[in-house]
Amino acid sequence: MVNWLRIVLALVVGAHGIGHILFLVSLLGISEWGQSTRSWLLGSGWPAKGLGSLIWIAAVAGFVGAAAGIFNESDWWRPLAIIASVISALGLLLFWAKPVNSPVVSALVFNVLVLGSLLVLHWPPSTQQ
Repeated sequence: MVNWLRIVLALVVGAHGIGHILFLVSLLGISEWGQSTRSWLLGSGWPAKGLGSLIWIAAVAGFVGAAAGIFNESDWWRPLAIIASVISALGLLLFWAKPVNSPVVSALVFNVLVLGSLLVLHWPPSTQQ
């Protein structure tokens, strides 16, 4: 992959991961940033806060790790990005609230783009091809 494209891709994936802090901070009650703190499945008590925190921390770590892998041209970033996208989508769907706000929609769209790019289009190509 071309150096500038690799750097841009790493920055975008890493920024998406860091953006999940928006959901974590609201869930933990640290600050009110307008994100749902109630799960339609788990309610708003400690199960929702505990599982939600694990989901958001895993999404942040997964995407930031994938960004590091992209930057270092490692092949392990692909499965990590796929796992992080699935975890993020699970969290977004688990804490889905009406009306849906734009950070939720944009995060879900980004996750679908990552999954489609890696699983369907097989882009970007592996460095070992």
